[in-house]
Amino acid sequence: MQTAFDFIRGVVTLDEQTYRDFLASENVMKRGFLIFLACFFIATFPVFGQTLIRNYQGFTAEDALAIKDQYQSMLQMFPISGAEGMSPEDMMGDFNAGINIGVEISNLPTPLPRPIMAFLQAVGTWISAAIGNIGTWLGYGVIVLLFAKLAGGRGILNLFFGLTALVAVPNLLQIFSFLPFLGPVLIFVAFLWGAAVYIRAVQISQEFSGGKAVVISLLPLLIVLLITACTASAAIGSLASLISQAQ
Repeated sequence: MQTAFDFIRGVVTLDEQTYRDFLASENVMKRGFLIFLACFFIATFPVFGQTLIRNYQGFTAEDALAIKDQYQSMLQMFPISGAEGMSPEDMMGDFNAGINIGVEISNLPTPLPRPIMAFLQAVGTWISAAIGNIGTWLGYGVIVLLFAKLAGGRGILNLFFGLTALVAVPNLLQIFSFLPFLGPVLIFVAFLWGAAVYIRAVQISQEFSGGKAVVISLLPLLIVLLITACTASAAIGSLASLISQAQ
């Protein structure tokens, strides 16, 4: 009988038999969905802990100082005037007043004891992030499946989503995301590894060749990147025009 370790090893090594055995199993979409959720919650547990601690501490004076420094740096980089000819000093003064109000509000008594409120807020953030990841997986998958069908793919919806859910397995590396220097590297590795798993899942579920699976899997991403680049270019051009007019 295949153990969990053998299954994970088969997924991350892109073993064809592992994917085909999973595809042929009962309730493949339900199993894939549960694997996706389990991997997400395990991988993001350190982030949950950090959020819990941050919520318990509240909005501190140190947080306010960091935001003030960022805002002041922005004003120095983009020396523009505020409404009705306000100087940067006046804008900074109003910003400081708003930050101080935020600190006071954060320290107000809460309906429940602060540890309980912090825990509930952290759980809510955790669950919201999980829902967001599920939405991204399903939304991207719908587009990929549409392209796959147009290209002659044979896989049906529940088998496709059940198998592509395995993309979450390499993301278990994100459990080390809190590590300095190494954390971002592991996140990038997890992203690339996850892309390879996704392409493999598309290839097997749709009976595609390797090259065709790569194109179909990455085509929606390339389209999104192209649209984003065009939008960012237009936004930067508009911002540069506004800054030149303000000066």
